[in-house]
Amino acid sequence: PPGGARRGGGGGGGGSRQLSVLLETLCASDDIVDRRALCVLPGSFAWEVYVDVLVLTSGGNLLDSVSLALCAALSETILPKVEVIEAMEEGEVVQLRVDDRPEVGAAFPLRRLPLCVTVAQLGRQFLFDVTSDEELCADAMLCVVVDAKTGEVVGLHKLGRGLFDLASLPAMLQRCRASAAALMMQLDRELAFKGQPM
Repeated sequence: PPGGARRGGGGGGGGSRQLSVLLETLCASDDIVDRRALCVLPGSFAWEVYVDVLVLTSGGNLLDSVSLALCAALSETILPKVEVIEAMEEGEVVQLRVDDRPEVGAAFPLRRLPLCVTVAQLGRQFLFDVTSDEELCADAMLCVVVDAKTGEVVGLHKLGRGLFDLASLPAMLQRCRASAAALMMQLDRELAFKGQPM
């Protein structure tokens, strides 16, 4: 689950903790992460995963930006191969042998690739990729979690105060899917470029 989202090098205040809890709720549920695959030896050893995010500055839309970074980090994460060496004698502890060569490791066990797309309602208008000022002026905000692999909506979370116009929800979800697809295409291009030799 996401560890601590910290802003500007500080220790992380209430807003950071709130963002961290929201990301864990939206992006680290059992539907999204295959927790069984993180188990090395039932009852004894399992991978414990933390994602630390250092936000140097934010012009708004922090949740979406951090979820995109989370998608990039986890989709590139390789877990080392771990072999359990059983105890030979009574009283001896079980040991682990770790092979940290990337080519023998396993991809992080994501069932879905959760990407947050936040929509702000301002009167009868709906805004995407909002600035801090637009967030403050919004009548209501809705975070839509889209599986970037399939385009399926896998979660909704209302942010802040105000009522969201539910009649416009089907069209809004369609726009969120399209926005998530465009973001993932850009992310895929960036990750592919990163992998090219210099």
